[in-house]
This record gives sequence, structure tokens and C-alpha cells, in this order.
Amino acid sequence: MPRFWNRSNFDDPQDHAGKGRSVGVLRWVTVTVVLFHLSMWALSIVVLLSQVGAVESEFAEHAMRDHGGYVVMNNLALLVGYGIISALFVFLLYPMVSFWLRKKPEPTRWSIIWRTMIGLLVISGGFFARMMALRPYHINQWFETYHLEIVPELPERIRDVFVFVAFTLVPLMFVASISWFYVAKVLNFIRTRKSSLRRLVYASGAVAVVLLAGGFAVPKVILALTKKEPPRMNVLILASDSLRSDHLSFNGYHRATSPNIDALAEDSVTFRRCLTPIGSTLESMTGLMTSQYPHTHGLRNMFPNPKEVEAVNRSTPALAEVLAENGYDTVVLGDWCAAIFNEVPLGFEDIEVAPFDSFRIWLSEAVYLSHAVVPMYFDNEFGYWLFPKLKSFAHYLRPEVVTERAIERLDEQKRKGAPFFMTVFCGTNHFAYHAPYPYYQKWSDPDYKGPNKFQVKFDVNAFTTRTDWDQDYAKLSPAERQHVIDLYDGCVSQFDDCAGRIIERLKQNGQLENTIVIITSDHGEDLFEPGTTLCHGVSFNGGDQGNQVPLVMHIPGQEAKVIEQVTRNIDVAPTLLDVLGLEIPASFEGQSLVGYVEGGDEADLGLAFYGETSYPFYRRNLPDGFESVDIPAFDQMTFIDKEHNFHIVLKDKFNEPVILSKERCLRTEKFKLVFTPGENGPIHRLYDVIADPNCQIDVQRDHPEMYRRMKWHLWQWILHKKEASIAEIEGGPVPDEFRVPDEYTEISWE
Repeated sequence: MPRFWNRSNFDDPQDHAGKGRSVGVLRWVTVTVVLFHLSMWALSIVVLLSQVGAVESEFAEHAMRDHGGYVVMNNLALLVGYGIISALFVFLLYPMVSFWLRKKPEPTRWSIIWRTMIGLLVISGGFFARMMALRPYHINQWFETYHLEIVPELPERIRDVFVFVAFTLVPLMFVASISWFYVAKVLNFIRTRKSSLRRLVYASGAVAVVLLAGGFAVPKVILALTKKEPPRMNVLILASDSLRSDHLSFNGYHRATSPNIDALAEDSVTFRRCLTPIGSTLESMTGLMTSQYPHTHGLRNMFPNPKEVEAVNRSTPALAEVLAENGYDTVVLGDWCAAIFNEVPLGFEDIEVAPFDSFRIWLSEAVYLSHAVVPMYFDNEFGYWLFPKLKSFAHYLRPEVVTERAIERLDEQKRKGAPFFMTVFCGTNHFAYHAPYPYYQKWSDPDYKGPNKFQVKFDVNAFTTRTDWDQDYAKLSPAERQHVIDLYDGCVSQFDDCAGRIIERLKQNGQLENTIVIITSDHGEDLFEPGTTLCHGVSFNGGDQGNQVPLVMHIPGQEAKVIEQVTRNIDVAPTLLDVLGLEIPASFEGQSLVGYVEGGDEADLGLAFYGETSYPFYRRNLPDGFESVDIPAFDQMTFIDKEHNFHIVLKDKFNEPVILSKERCLRTEKFKLVFTPGENGPIHRLYDVIADPNCQIDVQRDHPEMYRRMKWHLWQWILHKKEASIAEIEGGPVPDEFRVPDEYTEISWE
């Protein structure tokens, strides 16, 4: 037998009886732990297969038919994690079981095994309870509903103390006591060996302490000696996916969701009515960085083909590219929502985000989420290093982790002294609105016990196979709807805390006085407004909430202002270049907002908003008497492109129908015109957004002249990419009649 099983290097050489017993305990503790975790691994695979079998879409069939080997390899890779966890449990349980058996000179294997099993269940139960308390949304992977309350209903400060004691202090004390067992063994080993060995060990410890102290002190000394001030203003964009402007408290929201951003806004230029031309991440962020409409940069949906991606990367000048040419370090940091920058880098030189969405990422997520050990033990920096794919999953690489990395980058830029353009983009507010403790219960009703307790329930089978999948949410009761909004607001508060930490580090580093800070988003979110459920980029129903984004622009030395006029996210890039005194590329379609920055509302740039929808596989909700064109489901319209890194791509034959079937919108300060391709002809609706912010009453008969003018200019934008100012829309010449081309309503999906 290997020497490991026959003697213990930790026991006193004089204690022969103790030596044999220790070896026996260690052997059977190890065997029990390993078999326990191998059983968990096998059970998780059974769970995975049952979940895949329950999905009735072409994607599920494709996964089993063409990617079975990939699924197997992912499961095998997770055995590394199980091995690490087994080693951890052996480390923890060996002292416990040894102490428990101290009065049994000749323990049997079964006495060791059952004690080890009790220890396994207790410790793993503690990890499970910790996950349930701090990140309960993981539970929804295994349970349709879950009513267990780990954190008791207590006043907030007492609750925080309870969480700290139960899930930080007690585990630390336990690990410390276990560690002392091994420390005592090592000290005993040293004491019984030669003095020269003792001196070597003590000297090594002293050197380690010195090196550790130096690791903290030396960088600070170097920073003090090499302190430099950047010659030009830095630019920092902080963005959260799906963040609604009207759910930030400085914009008048009834909850104090954003105290940190509020404080920044008090010393910034705030644009209250900023809208994105398309409510989808890839297309909108591309527009933000290139200052171009979707019909110009070429990304019209979130599943582009390789040629469309290549065209953007080859020929579309972007803000980061311009700044890099002018000596700026350009960096983008983020989680799974920021993965778009791996697909479309948009001029950034340093990209630290998750891999871009692909079908294999989805498969990997299904595999990893079926293994309970992943969220219990590896939802941390070590886990993200060991299993890099975790960074691509919505439940992992939390905003707090990205925030830490952003702070480290700010410190690094402080040492370098070069001007920087940094974008930090997280999926904090993205559906299904899951957030860790304490955010998931910050605004929610403690008495709520439904299926959406920790995150919104999502049926992937319905999403991939039905065009009316969102109607399940339309059936939610008022209490259920309010709870969903409460969860969303908790995510807003989470993003605010992350933004606050980054802003505070800017202050500590002395960088805030020389950094333009922008708070924004890629798009808004529908939250049960009239004619909507939960989503974004699918319609212009309910008001501006799906396309309106926050825009706070902190410019050092600039007087604070609040701008109420319409602006667009494509105006951000030219504004920044204008403020920095750099040339604005001729390809930029947005306008500089410096007139508003310097002059306030009086500047009145007269900007109108033009927009289009994104998601094609969604049957739109229309008022009674109207019927939208029929469309295929998600799994019918897309395919898995093996030549494009297994990305999900829109089928070529659907490219034109998808564009033709989009809803389009033109908005002035007072009116909003929406075009929807209808089953029986074109549908136009005109709303007075001042009197009717939720856009429920069609007023085209009350304002026939405005309807005629806006319809003409909307179609000039759709057909010829011609944009008009509000003054031109309201007072310029337009023809008496305009006929919508037949192809925009007679859409063929064959």
C-alpha cells in the first residue's frame, strides 16, 4: 500500500497507537467524502438529462443530437471541482471525526463513515443555507417555488448582524479551530526534529511576513513617488443593462433607490429624456459607441451573421478608436451582458468581459446549473478562475466582482498617469431581476411566498417555441406584478452601490476632478405598462420606458443642469469628443449636446427621436380592432452556425422580413407616432405624450395635420435614412398624401 495509508507524519513518533488510529480515520473519511461527492455528480447528470428531455424545441433536439460529446466533456470537467471540494471536506472533517472518536481506541470503519456523513450533511447544509441567504436566486434552478426563509424578518441592522454572524463569523471561527489542529500538528513535528530545521521554518515564516508586508507597502510608496496628473480629462462610463431612468430617485422615483448616483447627479448635467433608437444590447451599445442608427451600422437584431459583424468591425469608426488615436488607454470591463464587446470590440484595446453568447455557452450553462456544488462553492473569484465559463452565465460574475476589477483598473491608471477611457457594463438590472442579499428583499414584501420570490420565473421552452410567451406574465396578479417591480428596484439599488464604490475610489485617487463620469444604460425595460409585460425592444407600447435610458454626465468644472428636451444615446459620443476638444468623425449621426451642457434648456437643439424595435420573434399586443403580422418562433427563425463559433444566427431568408416587420417610432416633445405592420394593412397610432404618457389614446383624428407631417417624416427616415428636426417636422413642407409600400405589410416568411 502507498505510504500515505500506513503512517501519519503528523502524529507523535512515541504514540504508536495514535498513529495507527489516525491513519485509519483519514482513510475512511477520505473514502466517504469522495463517494459522497461522486454520488452528487451522478445525481446532477440525471437532473440535467431530465431537464433537457422536458424542453420541446429544435434547440433541445439539436443539443442531444450534435453536441452530446460537448455536454459529456463539460460534466467531466466539473469533476475537478468535485475533487477540490472533496479535499476541502477531508481537511475539515478529519479533525472533527478524530476528536469525536477520541474515546474509541479501536474505531470501526462504520463508526468513521457515519460520523463523516453527519459532518458532510451539516457542513454542506451550512453552505447551502449560506447560498440560500445571500444568493437565493440559485434555488430557482432546482425548485419551481421555494418558501424557506433563511434570513429571519428582523430590523435591517439586526438582520445584517445575523447574516454576518451566521455566515461569516461562525464559519471563520470553525475554520480557525480546524486550522489550529493542523498548526498544532506542525508545531509538534517541528519540536521533535533538529533545531536547524526549526530555525529554517521560523526564518521562512519571517521572510513570508516581510514579503507580505512589502506587497502592501511598496506599491503605495511607488505610487507616491511616481504620482502624475493626466494631461487630459479621463472618461468613465458606468452602465447597467435594462436600467430605467424613471426608477432612479433623482429623477423623481418614489423610492430612494439610487442615493450614490443622486449625489453625483447633483453636480452633473442630467438628461431626463434620453432615448436609444433600438432597445437591445448589441445594437444599442454599438449605436452608443459609433453614434450611428442601426440602419447605418448594420446590426438590426441581436443574432447577426458573420458578414454583418465583420462589416461593423471593419468599417465603423467608434468613440474608443478615436480616443485611442489621441493617446487614451481604452478598456471595457463587464459580465455576460458585456460579452458583445468580444463580438464587436468597437475600438477598445483592452477587453475583459465574458465570452459572447453562443449555443455552446447556453449548453454549458445548463450543465453547470444542474450541479449544486457550483453555486454553493464556486460563485467567487477562485471559481471564475477554475471554471472560466461561469463568467458567461447570468447568475455568476456578480456586479460586485466587476466593480472590484474596475477599482483595480482605476488604481492602475493612477500609477500610469495616462488618460483613459473606461466602460464598465454589467447586467445588474437584466431580466430575471435576481440580486444577492440584501437587495432581493430591500423593497419586496416579506409576506410574499410565490414562484417569483427571488427572481422572475422563466420558461425557456415557451420562449423558444411560442411567439406569445410573454402572455404568461400578463396573467400575473397585481401583487405578483408589484413583487416583480420590487425585485427590479433591488437590482437598481445594487447597481447604485457598485457605482458609488467606483465613484468613491475616483475621489480617493484624486481622479474625479479630472474625469468625465457618465451613468447610462443600453435600453430601458417594460414593467407591465399598458400593452406590455416584461421585456425590452419588442414594441413602443406603454410610453417611453422601453427605450428611455438614464444619462448623467459629470463634467469637472461644469455647472449642474437638468435637461428636459429629447436627446438620444447616439449623441453621447459626439458630445464627449466636443467636450474634449477632439474632432468628431463625419460618420457620426448624433449631435453634440454641448449646447445643452453650457446653455441648459434654452439652447433647444430641436432633436427628434427615431426608433425601431429589435426582437423579431414576438407577436405584438395591439389595441382592439388591430392585428399584427404573424411571425415564426425563435427556434424556427434562427440556427446554430458552426462556422461562427456556434453562435445563434438569424437565418438568411429571414433578414429582410425581420427588418420589414419592425415597429418604427417618431417622437417630438409632445407627440409620438408608432407604425406597426398589420395583418390587414399598415397601422399608425398617434399619441399626445404630455397628456397621455402611457400612450393609450390614439389622437390622429384630433391632430390630422400633425399626424400627416409625422407620418411623412417617419417614412423618410425608414425609406431614405433622412432625419428631420422638430422644427422641420412641425413646419416644413410635406405632401398631402403618402402611401406605405406594400412590402411593409405583405410580409412573407417563406
